[in-house]
Amino acid sequence: MKQKIGMLIEKNTLRLAKQKAAKEGRPLSDLIQDALEQYLRKGAATPKEREMAFHLFCERPIKIPQKQLRYLLAEDMWNV
Repeated sequence: MKQKIGMLIEKNTLRLAKQKAAKEGRPLSDLIQDALEQYLRKGAATPKEREMAFHLFCERPIKIPQKQLRYLLAEDMWNV
């Protein structure tokens, strides 16, 4: 059962979400629900994972393996 909610979203984020929904030919609410469900399944990074990412990217950015760099560049973080 769906329930109506109210929320505040940054103006630019809402604009991009509306464009994506229109491009895919589906309601904005479906896009937001899918994005939220994906986030909840995946979960947020743990403090240890965030610390590891900091050390990898900020302390020694040149030592990222080429395969991992290609993966990161190809990753579409906004493709929900």
